[in-house]
Amino acid sequence: MKSSASRFSVLLALFVLSGSGCLGIPGKAQPMSSDLKAVYQQSFQVVCDRIEETYWLPDALGEDWELEKVRWRQELHQASSVDQARGALRGLLAGLELSHFGITPGRASEGLGKGGDAETGAVLRVGDGRAVVVKVKADSPAQKAGLVPGDVLIQVGDQSLVELIEIWSEGGNRYLPVQGLASSMLGSAGDQREYTIEGADGVVRKVEITLERPQGTGKPVQFGHIGPIPLVLEERIVAGGVLYLHFNMFLGPMQVMPWFENALKKNLDAPGLVIDLRGNPGGLGLMACGIAGWLLEEDHLELGVMTTRNTQMRFVVNPRLDPWTKPVALLIDEGSASTAEILAQGLQDLNRARLFGRTTAGAALPSKIESLPCGDLMQYAIAGYRSQSGRVLEGDGVVPDEVIEVDAKRIRKQGDPELAAALRWISSLSNPVEGVDSQRLDQE
Repeated sequence: MKSSASRFSVLLALFVLSGSGCLGIPGKAQPMSSDLKAVYQQSFQVVCDRIEETYWLPDALGEDWELEKVRWRQELHQASSVDQARGALRGLLAGLELSHFGITPGRASEGLGKGGDAETGAVLRVGDGRAVVVKVKADSPAQKAGLVPGDVLIQVGDQSLVELIEIWSEGGNRYLPVQGLASSMLGSAGDQREYTIEGADGVVRKVEITLERPQGTGKPVQFGHIGPIPLVLEERIVAGGVLYLHFNMFLGPMQVMPWFENALKKNLDAPGLVIDLRGNPGGLGLMACGIAGWLLEEDHLELGVMTTRNTQMRFVVNPRLDPWTKPVALLIDEGSASTAEILAQGLQDLNRARLFGRTTAGAALPSKIESLPCGDLMQYAIAGYRSQSGRVLEGDGVVPDEVIEVDAKRIRKQGDPELAAALRWISSLSNPVEGVDSQRLDQE
């Protein structure tokens, strides 16, 4: 479980950096002055210190780690540009041969401000290197401004997003683009922001949106220094009488758990259940065990095991007396992280749910993101996690059973391709047709 404070700090960390010596000009190599090299040398030492202080298997570092430090410190000493200096930091972390340890350029936050507690209500994902609107919340500023699913966001103010998406995606990080795009939709209540949008007809238009604080359907939740945050609990019956449940984070257990249980009890006649975990950043890890308990009948099952330097946590499922026994579909995407990944992978391992969407963030561990003296961001995990089947999620993520890429045309046609595929699968179980594949049907 990634602690809420750590997870939300990942998002906030993108926006706390102002200009520093290592930001540079995107696309150009910045020369190394002696002062700048000294700052990177300080950063190198910080990276070494953090790994040695927090790595959960300290005995595994050993002589190889010491040799790697010597090697990459020498590379840094010889660096003639910022890119080479940053490469030395990355090379040191790569020597661990572990996922989710990395260095992100400080310029990844350029032009998007510092986030905030107000939003437009549009949800963005990357499709073919572009920012595609995949969802527009009802009665949101974005909806009032005429944004619809399938629109493509070209610019925020004067800042083009294509280049930033490329930076955020360096090294295969799936979650950083999600966070960066979310920042383009965030700000302070009353902020007016201009967006350049390309519609289905290819026509480019500019819209000005006044940001508003979102209203949750539950009481706002708080964890540590984070919050209060609006809690969204969405329950509805969709096509075919299927029960659809969506909650936006694994916080507020005294609200989420009774709501989830009551929704199942009220809809016992529904032929199936869809749990929407898209964009859910996680929170309290043990809530995954609680949710799974309403979906599993057997005793002594586990979702996985997390190991820190001093402790081991087993995610044991406690089944309920009258669990839900009908089909379960989970919707996931690159914005699903932490506890959302633990629940999704656990249910997949136990053959209790079918997953639809895209590979998750690969950010299941408690991790931290820290601004280095040079202004770059260092992310490092402080625990290890293996799912019930032995999978390591960090960096790899949870792989859906049916992959549905971001496709603006398909979104315009179907509205919600992931949900459509899940409903087709549930329907096929009630009305099986020999030789029919739900993913193929969904693409027609």
